[in-house]
Amino acid sequence: MIDGISLFTTMTNKMDYLTTRHTLLAQNVANADTPGYKAQDLKNFTEALRTVKPAGMLATHGRHMIAELGNTTFREDNAVGGWETAPSGNQVTLEEQMINAADNARDYQLSTQLMKKHVGMMKAVLNTRT
Repeated sequence: MIDGISLFTTMTNKMDYLTTRHTLLAQNVANADTPGYKAQDLKNFTEALRTVKPAGMLATHGRHMIAELGNTTFREDNAVGGWETAPSGNQVTLEEQMINAADNARDYQLSTQLMKKHVGMMKAVLNTRT
């Protein structure tokens, strides 16, 4: 039942992305002293969302409200790489990796909270349908 809902599919994909990104960030930290190691990261998740066609909500009853997306803009950081490269060619900066890991953890926590709220709304709807 939940698999057919696009929000759950998107949030599941986002959480899979964040899990994979966390693994890469951990590998970067583990290889911080490896000569010639280049830090790895995934492309921004919003890049993938831009290619997905937005789906509108369907009003199946005359009293349903129609939701409109409008002009939504998302902030995108275009930070120039100002991090250092070690003389050994290693491009891992622990500070940068820790910032990325903290951002990643925050995004994962937000995703789980959104899913929890959405499940709560679905439960409320199902409980009122008697």
